[in-house]
Amino acid sequence: PSDWEFATNAALRVRESTGCNVAVVATLPELLPEETCDRLMAGGVIPILGLSEAIDAAEAASSIGNPTDLDLCIPGEANGFATLTEAEAKAALAAHGVVTPKSRSGADPASFAVEVGFPAVLKGEGIAHKTEAGAVVLGLTDAEQIRQAAATMPTKTFLLEEMIDDAVAELIVGVTRDPAHGFVLTIGTGGILTEILKDTASVLVPSSRSQIASAIQTLKIAPLLSGYRGKPAADFDAILDTVDAVQSYVLENAATLSEVEINPLLCTPARAVAADALIRKAP
Repeated sequence: PSDWEFATNAALRVRESTGCNVAVVATLPELLPEETCDRLMAGGVIPILGLSEAIDAAEAASSIGNPTDLDLCIPGEANGFATLTEAEAKAALAAHGVVTPKSRSGADPASFAVEVGFPAVLKGEGIAHKTEAGAVVLGLTDAEQIRQAAATMPTKTFLLEEMIDDAVAELIVGVTRDPAHGFVLTIGTGGILTEILKDTASVLVPSSRSQIASAIQTLKIAPLLSGYRGKPAADFDAILDTVDAVQSYVLENAATLSEVEINPLLCTPARAVAADALIRKAP
């Protein structure tokens, strides 16, 4: 322990004389005695046990943005959460400003095909992972194709939607209920590559448009949103509008909400459209 005396006194004097944030790093956790840690912390100096831990701490500190005056949204104590149907989830989010495809749901999707328009997407309702279950068919161009697609799906009710075919990128926008931190909003690369790429950024709810924009710019997919190699750019304001709308829904339903997810959010040059949505909440 005496080996630490000189460095400990120096760190404590710097902290006291300057008021600056000071940390002492041990190359290995077991090299810094516990009593020395206690003395450093009592004097306002942070002991960091290990070089890799120091690097992690520096990286985390560098990502902290300016303080916000927005109040943290604290979840309610509700339990017994249930999952809304996709149509119900989209209707709830649309009421707060999320753009959704033109759609109809029912047992006979061919009967309202003309109303929805072509090309269309047919989805079987009540299935969590529709692609794996064969419950999604894209690019349907007439009522007969819709009937044939419905006959192959393991469901009795269906959701028929307009097909959005001009997306330049797909995002995921999700909010989860965290008793320790409130509601955590995650945005990242969406679609079927979400789990593979793990390209996400997280902020707390509520966050400002500038905070959301900064988080999006850290994503690997950000160049696609800006227009990559001559391709058109996505409507960035429309993306921010969608996130604002999701936050609005969360704030209004904080007492009963467990989870919200839009995946994918189809980002086109003119709008951002929620192609799929999930909501879990208590009654």
